[in-house]
Amino acid sequence: MTDFLIKIFAVAALLTLLFFGESYIEGRGYDRAKSEDGVSIERQKAQAAATLASEIQKTRTAEQALQTFKNDQETKDVQHQQTVVALTERLRGLADSAGRLRDPNAARCGSGGDKPQGDASTTSGDSSDNPAEAGGLLSAQLSGLLQRLAREADDINVAYASCRADAYTVRASP
Repeated sequence: MTDFLIKIFAVAALLTLLFFGESYIEGRGYDRAKSEDGVSIERQKAQAAATLASEIQKTRTAEQALQTFKNDQETKDVQHQQTVVALTERLRGLADSAGRLRDPNAARCGSGGDKPQGDASTTSGDSSDNPAEAGGLLSAQLSGLLQRLAREADDINVAYASCRADAYTVRASP
């Protein structure tokens, strides 16, 4: 019976060694896989950080280009607005004291255009009140309408130029 007990003890010891040996081998395999996975994760993190840095740089470059375009466009818009103001002032300068425009194609009536300068017989009244000298003057309503329409057209042209430049930039960007 001792022989039988020794065999049972030997089988039990062998099974115990197999169980713990298998656990040890599995643990080593798990540790190796964990280490390899950790290295892989660190590599992916490094690649992601490099990609993120690259994309951030692209974004900053695009933002700088957009800011430069915006600043240039605002400068152009200010110049266009100044041109509109200058042309409006010029148009006002062409009007008479009552704000009425003169038709450049109308024949001058009366002696206003034929007299030499400095003629003593000129009247001292306002030319818009004197029908003989008011030839070619447009009505106050028509003058106002033309000035308003010219101002609106200039404003529309400035806005169009600004939008067109913006649209070309948007179409050119990827």
